[in-house]
Amino acid sequence: MHFARIMATAAALVVTGSAAMAWGDMYMGDATHNPNSNALVHAYHAPNYCPAGLQPVTIGGVVCCGKPNAGAYIDRPGKARRVSAPKPAPRAYAPVGEKGVVYR
Repeated sequence: MHFARIMATAAALVVTGSAAMAWGDMYMGDATHNPNSNALVHAYHAPNYCPAGLQPVTIGGVVCCGKPNAGAYIDRPGKARRVSAPKPAPRAYAPVGEKGVVYR
């Protein structure tokens, strides 16, 4: 009987602790995203079929009609990496009259 009571107590502790551990596991949204913030609207150089006063712009990768608040988007490549030539492997040299091989 004593063993059953210990096991029941342990099971109760495990069950009650699981809710506390899972409390912050759900996705609660991205706190850094503000939908009312002013997004960058880049000018898009294309034929202008927009209404008067508007021009083609890109907002989040989509071409729309609007007024740009940023310059044209330019996708610049990253900085070019310089790759140096590999260094030659050391050459074995056996001096005359000495025991062993020396690498230079």
